[in-house]
Amino acid sequence: MKKKFVGALLCVTSAVGMALAGGGVANAAGTYIPAGTDGVYRVGGGDGQMLPGLWSTSGGRSCYWERTGYGRDIIANNYGGGPETIEISWGDTSFTSDRCGAWQRHAPVPNPIPGLPPIEAVDYQNMMSVLVPLGIGSAAVGSSMGSTILPALIVSGS
Repeated sequence: MKKKFVGALLCVTSAVGMALAGGGVANAAGTYIPAGTDGVYRVGGGDGQMLPGLWSTSGGRSCYWERTGYGRDIIANNYGGGPETIEISWGDTSFTSDRCGAWQRHAPVPNPIPGLPPIEAVDYQNMMSVLVPLGIGSAAVGSSMGSTILPALIVSGS
């Protein structure tokens, strides 16, 4: 019993330490990574994360970059010199840059559905605040409360 507690405590302590120390992952400035800041960058829309989109660099003589997904699977990588242009996708979890110089984001990831705005332009948080109550209300329509809830949903939705 004591060994399980110590093991669990060690795991929690390690996880907290990695979260506070950054776990060896560099902080990106969203749309620009300055030259000389080689490292691994988290991909996402949060603070300090590298935004998905079209990125380019003037490159270096021995530039290496790597896009990784879940499970640290390499999605794409390249080693070479000169300019590089890559697309970081929302499915990427991290991006590694070594001796590549500065990276600049030029455009967001296009929406795969023609005519719709880029994925990052959609306000998912606001969308969910509208859709979740509607989903709960539609489940209540068949109940005895349906006649009370349905008019309230219709009025609040308009």
